[in-house]
Amino acid sequence: MKETNKIAESCNDCGTCVRTCLFLQHYCDSPKELAKRFLRNPLENIEIPYSCSLCGLCRRVCKLNLYPGDMFLEVREQIFGAQAGKSLPEDFVFDFMVPRLKGVRNHQITSTSRFFTMGKAPRTDSPFPKRVFFPGCSLPAYSPRLVISAYEYLRERNPGTGIVLNCCGKPSRDIGDKDRFRRIFEATLGAFKRLGVEEVVLACINCHMIFRENSDIRLKTIYEILVEEGLPDAAPKLPGLVSVHDSCPARYQPEIRNAVRTIVTRLGYETKEMRFRHETTQCCGAGGCAPLGNTAVTDRHTRARVAQAKGPIITYCAHCRERFSSYAPSLHTLDLVFGAGRYGHLEQYHDGWQNWLHRWYLKNRFRFL
Repeated sequence: MKETNKIAESCNDCGTCVRTCLFLQHYCDSPKELAKRFLRNPLENIEIPYSCSLCGLCRRVCKLNLYPGDMFLEVREQIFGAQAGKSLPEDFVFDFMVPRLKGVRNHQITSTSRFFTMGKAPRTDSPFPKRVFFPGCSLPAYSPRLVISAYEYLRERNPGTGIVLNCCGKPSRDIGDKDRFRRIFEATLGAFKRLGVEEVVLACINCHMIFRENSDIRLKTIYEILVEEGLPDAAPKLPGLVSVHDSCPARYQPEIRNAVRTIVTRLGYETKEMRFRHETTQCCGAGGCAPLGNTAVTDRHTRARVAQAKGPIITYCAHCRERFSSYAPSLHTLDLVFGAGRYGHLEQYHDGWQNWLHRWYLKNRFRFL
C-alpha cells in the first residue's frame, strides 16, 4: 500500500484534487481521509475504489505529486485477491460488486481467446521497419470497417505491415487482477517477438499507455502517421463545429493530442476546445472500469464532460466515443478520416453481443486480407 501510506502521511488537505474531481467530491473531503480508512480496512466499502476512473487528473493538479488513483488501484488489488480467495465478508455491496468483477475477468478470458485473436507477421523483405498494426479491442468492437480502412492505409504507406488482433490487458489491470494482466501482456509481447516486430502502430490510446509504461517496444499512433504521411485522398472534407475530447492516457502525450487536432483541422472542421483539455482533461466517465462502482457518479462525470462540448464530440478512443454516444452526438477521429458513417454513427451505441460479433467478423476478414 505504498501510495496509500504516502497520501496518509503527506497529504496536506489543500482540497485542490477534490475541487477538480466529482468522484472525490462525492466520497470525501480529502483523499487523506480515504487513505486512513483504507489502511484500517481496505474491504470496508469496495464501491469507493471501484468508482474512480483512474484518470490521473488528481495527480496533475496536486502540488505534492500524490496520486489517489494509484491508492485506489492498490486497494482494488487487495479486494480482487480477497474475492478470488472467497474471503470477502457477507455484505450487500460485495454481493453486488463481485459478479461485476467476475464479468470483467470473463470478458478478458474470452477477449484473448483464439476466437478473437490473430497475428499476421510483417513482411521481412520490406525496406521499412517491421511494423504491425495493433488496433486493440474497443475499435474492432465499434467498427470493423474502420480497422480495415486504417490497415489498408498503413499498407499503402508500408506494404510490409502486419497486424495483431488482441487485447493489451488493461481491464484486468484496472480491476486489480494483476496476475492475469501480466499473463495477457507478456503473451502479447511474446507474439510480437515471434513475429519479428520492430514497431507497433496503435489506434487505442489506452493500449499506447499500457505498452509505453510496461515495455520498451517502439510505438507510433496512427494519428501521428496520418499527419506525417498525409490523409487519404478520399478523406471527406466537411465543414462544421466540433469539440475534441482528450483521452486520459494522452494527458502527457502532446504529440498525439496535437496530431488529432491537426487531422480535424485539415479535414475542414472548426474546433471548439473544451474547458478541461490537454493535460487537465477530464475522463469520459467510463475510464478505469469506474462504471463497476457507483454508476450515478460516473454518469455525472459523463454529463459534465458533454456539457463542455460544442457540436459533435470527436474522440480518439472508441470506448470514449461509445460512452458519449448515449448523451451527445460523437464520432471517432477515424470516422472523419475514412468517411465512415458521418451521420449514422453519431449516436450509435452497441450492445455487448454486437461488439463480440464485430470482433469475430474482423478476425475472419483478416484471414483474406
